[in-house]
Amino acid sequence: MAMKYALGMAAFVLLCLLGFPKAQATDEKEACQLFESFQSEWMKKLSQHGLYGPHKVSFEEMKGQKKVLARYSELGVVKDSQVKKTESKACPFVGVLSYEEKICESEGPSRAEAAKGPFSCATRTVTEVFRFVNGKWVY
Repeated sequence: MAMKYALGMAAFVLLCLLGFPKAQATDEKEACQLFESFQSEWMKKLSQHGLYGPHKVSFEEMKGQKKVLARYSELGVVKDSQVKKTESKACPFVGVLSYEEKICESEGPSRAEAAKGPFSCATRTVTEVFRFVNGKWVY
């Protein structure tokens, strides 16, 4: 199964090392309940420690032009959450979480001007896949 992860979130790998509550799932129903708690905690950590919000603007000098692109992201709502059983004893379940992310951009002749806006925003769906290993959900 091909797994796609959102790139550029290296900080969240560190969060994963902090761990989530351990629990042993014995059936799919229990794995689903544990994944609900896990995904709720995951979204809270993304919101609190992520690179989201207008205060996290990044800037990119546009090569060959005298323009600067200002960009930030907003964390959106959870669109879908599923647990799927696998054939693996080492990883009996995988969890798939999809949520919205709004990307906002503005251009200007300088960083200060680009940061003023107005920003135009587009929404995309981010899908992350988690494994249930050794009694806990992991990134």
